[in-house]
Amino acid sequence: MAKLIKLEQKTFEGKPSGFKITLDDNRTGNLQEKESDKGLREGDDVIVTEIPYTSKAGKTSTLYGLRLNKAPQQAPPPSQTVQQPQPNKLSVAPSSLSTLKANASIQAMHYMVDCFIADKITWDQIKEKHKELSGYLYDAINEIND
Repeated sequence: MAKLIKLEQKTFEGKPSGFKITLDDNRTGNLQEKESDKGLREGDDVIVTEIPYTSKAGKTSTLYGLRLNKAPQQAPPPSQTVQQPQPNKLSVAPSSLSTLKANASIQAMHYMVDCFIADKITWDQIKEKHKELSGYLYDAINEIND
């Protein structure tokens, strides 16, 4: 197990081409995305799999597969009560509403980039698909707030 210290996007000819990682135990290298969890962030505790790699030119290196260390979450102590959201009506202040929509847009873009990395969409489709997904999310936020 290690901590992900640095996650840096690499580019080739201006297009994303993977990630370079640095772990707290001084290992650095390229992320093997097919063997890694989506949504990794700097500071995450990860389980590391080293994957030997030989390029077409014969150069050998090690790729890293990273899986989030999912420790079991503890339930709140019995003395605390967990407040359930009211199913009726939720009203949010306009500034909070803008923040919700901004966060939704950011998460939608993360999702689109993940789809691109997984070869589910092309580079040219990212903007169009992001706009469509953001629209759905904005509508849902507005519906909840009405």
